[in-house]
Amino acid sequence: MTPEEELETVERYMRERGHRWTNQRRLIADVAFGTHEHFTADELLDMCRRVDSQVSRATVYRTLAMLEEAGFVEGLDTGENGRRFEHVLGHEHHDHMLCQDCGRIVEFADPELERLKEAVAAQHGFRLVSHTLKLVVACQNPDCEFRRQDRTES
Repeated sequence: MTPEEELETVERYMRERGHRWTNQRRLIADVAFGTHEHFTADELLDMCRRVDSQVSRATVYRTLAMLEEAGFVEGLDTGENGRRFEHVLGHEHHDHMLCQDCGRIVEFADPELERLKEAVAAQHGFRLVSHTLKLVVACQNPDCEFRRQDRTES
């Protein structure tokens, strides 16, 4: 799906539900879909304000909530760090590992794990419709900036 097709999909969704499709909402969706990083709502606001300093916090938060409700972006609870978002429209499903030490987020996909999740649902008499999997992990990287700072402060 091209970036323009993504925006057209979002615009159609918004208009079909009676929401206005403003220049600010278009910018918010365009910026959110233009990054491949996980971002907070405030980071999205900052990115949008680099393009249009008049973008309001309320508009970013409301639009982000609408995008999440529609399934165009997904939120990931990162614990103390709050929530981070990523755009998923037109992207393959994947799961996440979140490092409890440095906060790094690693995306991964594993076909065998997907089959196991479906099998577990079936064993309990269900059909898997959707899911979110977040593995909380501990950093094993000796070059991790967070771990180096922790050792030097001790």
